[in-house]
Amino acid sequence: MNGDRMKKIVCACLLSLIGFANIVDAAQAPEPETTEVQTMSRHPFDYVPTLHRKVPADAKCPDLWAVLRKAGWEEKDVRIADRIVWRESRCIPTAHNKKDPNTVRGVKGSLGLFQINLFWMSKTRWYPNGYLQTVLGRELVPTDLFDVDVSVAAAGALIAYDRRLGGCGWSAWLEC
Repeated sequence: MNGDRMKKIVCACLLSLIGFANIVDAAQAPEPETTEVQTMSRHPFDYVPTLHRKVPADAKCPDLWAVLRKAGWEEKDVRIADRIVWRESRCIPTAHNKKDPNTVRGVKGSLGLFQINLFWMSKTRWYPNGYLQTVLGRELVPTDLFDVDVSVAAAGALIAYDRRLGGCGWSAWLEC
């Protein structure tokens, strides 16, 4: 054998040993903590994996987590929303604060899980149908905010609006 070929074989052997060492290290590493569990669910053609994320034990509004996740919210926002909804409505979808000054269609105040102020449904020069009606692409009446899905969509629209303006997304509820 020539010297170059021998060097290549020795290098290949060393790299293989290094690779095996990394596998052993990985096998001995502690299991990472996860909030996600993957299960197999029956599909008409096969079994397909379904991701089930756990709700933390300290969640204030545990039923809300699945709704927010289904609506496509990022996990960091789900955690913040849990605290906001607890503070604003105690997780009660029909919460209504009549002290806020804005009135739409004879209803005054802030409504729903996130206590969305009716200012966001008011008709303006820029949004003749109202901001939320325009962004969500549907006709809304104030009591629609008592519907959990509508409240989540409305809060998501306000978060996106705030982020477009350079905010943290939660400026309607938090100082950030």
